[in-house]
Amino acid sequence: MTAQCVPGCRATGGALVRGEDCPACAEVTSGAVDNGDGYFVTDLSVTRSRLQREQHVPGWCVLLLRRHVREPHELPPDERFAFFDDMVRVGRALEQVYAAQKINYSILGNIVPHLHAHIQPRYYGDPYPGGTVSPAAGRAVPLTTDQAHQQSERIRAALACS
Repeated sequence: MTAQCVPGCRATGGALVRGEDCPACAEVTSGAVDNGDGYFVTDLSVTRSRLQREQHVPGWCVLLLRRHVREPHELPPDERFAFFDDMVRVGRALEQVYAAQKINYSILGNIVPHLHAHIQPRYYGDPYPGGTVSPAAGRAVPLTTDQAHQQSERIRAALACS
């Protein structure tokens, strides 16, 4: 039986895995405030943070390494520490800004094989009790541009104090 894998997964090989035409690489090198998926928040030591447009839980952010690497274990120790430190700083800021009861951290990369983490504040009574946030049609609350700018500013302010 042949293993099935989504486009971009390591098993498929190819250009995206090597970083060619990688959408995450394009995002971290662009100056765009809105890339279609979400809104630029800030650059940290080795990462760029984005507030997701589709908020399946309030405060959902994505943290992208600013160079093309697929896995955390491919990073040299100092950069690996910096990546995880950036991730924890964003999690702490989201906990403060959104009064979250828990923060979920997910590092996947099956679709876009570029090291990134989904950082999702969790709340009592959210639509995903007992499990992971699973984006489904009709469950997201899309942010307006004004809301995104206001929330991004609050996240930046919390990061400045950490």
